Amino acid sequence: MKTQPDYDALYQALVDIRQNLNEKLNLLDEQIRHAQLECQENAFQQQKGALAECQDGIDQQLIKLAVYVEEYRRLHGSLRSLNASIPQSGGTPQVMPEPLAGDTLLEILAARLDYLKSQGQITDR
Repeated sequence: MKTQPDYDALYQALVDIRQNLNEKLNLLDEQIRHAQLECQENAFQQQKGALAECQDGIDQQLIKLAVYVEEYRRLHGSLRSLNASIPQSGGTPQVMPEPLAGDTLLEILAARLDYLKSQGQITDR
């Protein structure tokens, strides 16, 4: 038969095991939270990088658009001069393409966006 000190020692051993398990569970819980936070921070950085790439792509396209607008203006002016010289050779001037609507790049882009929206090619979102 077990004596009271044996039961006390057994009880204390169980209390110690429980405390040890709780400490390990708390440590494991902290490690899990840390790993989750690290995953979230990595995902955030990846998406932030993807956004920066998108913005850079938009900027590059806007720069290209500005070049196209200038080229359009130059070609339109050249075509207008050529068309004006046709009557001097006995011909009839041709119907000219419309100039780009707007004086600034912003106005021109806004007009082109409005046109594409009216054609259903792009939507406002």
